[in-house]
Amino acid sequence: MRLTDEQQAMRDGAGGEILARCLEVIIRYGRAFGAERLVPIRSAHLTGSFRIFFYTAYYEIVRQLVEHGVRVRVPTTLNPRPGYDYRPQNRILFRSQRWHESQLEALGVTPNYSCVCYEYANLPTFGDVLGWAESSAIIFANSVIGARSNRNSIMVDICQAVTGFTPEFGYLLDEHRRGQLLVDLSGIRRMDAQALGHVIGRLAVDRVPVLTHHPFTRAELKNMGAAMASSGSVTMFHVEGLTPEAPDLASAFGGRPPAETVRVEQSDLDALAATRDQIRDAGIIAFGCPQMTLAEAVEIGSRLVGRRLRKPVLFHMIPRAAEELAALPLYQELLATGVEIHTHCPLAALSLRIGFGNKDVLTPSGKLHYYLAGARYASLDEVLRAAGAIDAGDGA
Repeated sequence: MRLTDEQQAMRDGAGGEILARCLEVIIRYGRAFGAERLVPIRSAHLTGSFRIFFYTAYYEIVRQLVEHGVRVRVPTTLNPRPGYDYRPQNRILFRSQRWHESQLEALGVTPNYSCVCYEYANLPTFGDVLGWAESSAIIFANSVIGARSNRNSIMVDICQAVTGFTPEFGYLLDEHRRGQLLVDLSGIRRMDAQALGHVIGRLAVDRVPVLTHHPFTRAELKNMGAAMASSGSVTMFHVEGLTPEAPDLASAFGGRPPAETVRVEQSDLDALAATRDQIRDAGIIAFGCPQMTLAEAVEIGSRLVGRRLRKPVLFHMIPRAAEELAALPLYQELLATGVEIHTHCPLAALSLRIGFGNKDVLTPSGKLHYYLAGARYASLDEVLRAAGAIDAGDGA
């Protein structure tokens, strides 16, 4: 691997032994994937926001970095908190959470605590090279913004943040960003972007899918991408005529024909839905995985206000968005209706559901459905119907 003079000096210890070791991690990471050089990153995003017992090596790295006075070299944001204050059992599981947060902030990490970092605190532009972890953020950055990041892991992410470099391979290179699988959406009568993301993930599995045109909203792209990244490790997708690298199908595929074409039918989306019995038996309704934006909270919250909720309803929001919501009259109306508004990660917080008798969770999130044991999927309207926001006989 070719190193610049700056990189070689860092490797030789110009910034201290611990920083040299971090750069060595990045070099070895790159060699494993055939990278020929390291390139600067514009920003980093870290997944290691939880303090939990099985990440001991990661916490030791963080401790040593802080002890040696190392700080991040690029703007660096952080995934959500795990819900330390949510339930007594969470306070036991995450008992060292506050110490961990103080360590990360000592490194100079921005305490945004959101997996949707690109909405407020970490704003890449087209073509920017990033050193991000968090699959839902990476797929949005690659697909919707046109920035460039590989699907980096915990520990690699912090090494990128403190060195400011990442290996040049994979989705940083044009040839790996071209479409491979054409997904025909003409068989869908009732679009459900989160269910579609889950289905496409299972079909694509680590390939780059290209979807025929549909006017998805920004929120739908966020949530659909998160579901793809979960169910199929998809790191990038294109939508014909909508995402920046797909003005047309020919551009999305780099002038080559698709290696495979699949047609998604309405029945494929419907098959993901929970049964009526599962919907009835679910003890909690959870929104926000990835975390909700202000627009999503307003849209969904407006349909809940003044209704008699049949089940506990939890909103999981970007912290900044939750602050903005708190300034609106809708906030107090939601609280009066019984909606709980949180800013932590629902996957972490709801993994221990002792207080709810371990009941299943009903969610319109394809990502939460994939990762959380006992999470049942339903479309947004079906979830709102189960909550009491839509009358049983209403066909909305």
